[in-house]
Amino acid sequence: MDYTPQIRQIQSTSSTTTNLLQRYKLVACFGNRALLNFFLSGLTRPGQVAGAATTEEEGLALLKRHRPDFLVVTDQLEQGCGIRLVERTKAIQPEIRTLLLVGRLHQPAKLRAAVDAGCDGLCLESGMGLDAGTPALRAIRDGGTYIDRPLSELLRSRGAGQARGPVPVLSAREIDVLEMVLLGFQNSEIAARLFISSETVKSHLNNLRNKLGARDRTHAAVRALRLGLVDWPQEG
Repeated sequence: MDYTPQIRQIQSTSSTTTNLLQRYKLVACFGNRALLNFFLSGLTRPGQVAGAATTEEEGLALLKRHRPDFLVVTDQLEQGCGIRLVERTKAIQPEIRTLLLVGRLHQPAKLRAAVDAGCDGLCLESGMGLDAGTPALRAIRDGGTYIDRPLSELLRSRGAGQARGPVPVLSAREIDVLEMVLLGFQNSEIAARLFISSETVKSHLNNLRNKLGARDRTHAAVRALRLGLVDWPQEG
């Protein structure tokens, strides 16, 4: 494939990544050293990268030491597993925002495991320097969830068949709330956009957690997306 037409976009994305995360500290843990070098080269602010590693245990040690705001990790590591690293990290630092880069598309079981592990964003590795990287980082930075379109479609196409028991029925208002959670809106912002109270938003989210068997609002939104109960929302 001739990548020449993509050069300008890749350079622009690299600059945007630094600006998006300029107030945050992150750890990167990639199994592919060339991809790790490429990713780190786009983060130029001093202190922005707290650490980088290529194995699960090294990555976990860095996370415990530095307590960063973000973890960007690939599913395949030189040793260990990126999804397990996310799960272990969320257990000790639930508030950390995590982006998992997936190497191969046709692995729905792995995607479901990533959702259950608490990944806030899922992207194909091949899209990180192009279309997927910027909206993914922006969404999870703002407290939302991001699954790029190819992965979202795979989860939705396989989700209903993987559900245990009946698939829950969501109201139109519950779907509205979930779509706004996916876009990163906080409860007060959702309330203002839907012209309802924050208490009503909380009530909807409590009902959704119960219906979907989810740990929290983000997990509920991703489970609904996986089951095909909501579509990936369009910004704007």
